[in-house]
Amino acid sequence: MDEQPPEPDSGYLIRPKGPIPEELYSEYEERPFRTCTRCGESLIHFQEGYRVSKVFRAGEVIFEYALCLPCLNNIMKESSEESKERLQEFQNSRVRDVDGFSDCALCDRTRETTRNGEFGLVGACLGDQLLDGNMICSFCMEEMSELVSEQTRRTWDRFVEENFPGVPSDFAPMPSHPQPLVM
Repeated sequence: MDEQPPEPDSGYLIRPKGPIPEELYSEYEERPFRTCTRCGESLIHFQEGYRVSKVFRAGEVIFEYALCLPCLNNIMKESSEESKERLQEFQNSRVRDVDGFSDCALCDRTRETTRNGEFGLVGACLGDQLLDGNMICSFCMEEMSELVSEQTRRTWDRFVEENFPGVPSDFAPMPSHPQPLVM
């Protein structure tokens, strides 16, 4: 089946940066993500786009998922207002104008200066195009995790339980953005 992605310049304020880089491909499938991790729908059909998130440790992917924007928004609706405000405030005060996946978008660390080679990659995508992408170091991910309420933590725990059976209960896949900044 030859599915066509939506036109990437149909009303978006941000122009695509190009094809989705292999770093944001599913490690398990060795190709771009095709379906939303939560609802299972084909990502290519979402005119709103989708977000890919991956967490690396010592050169290996330890967690990855893709969420269509409607599913991401629904998860965010289940998060507490307090968490959303804290995370947005944190990001607004720290966001840096960096491009690509080598430098942390929230501090001056690089991939090489992260603890245990741990960092997250986030990409806002539309069809087969990357709209924006960032690297978040482990230090910033930990700081963001400390800002969330118990309600928000339970929401993300439920997401992991429902979609990733067998993941250790102490794993914390806190989102590196409360909302994709580009959508």
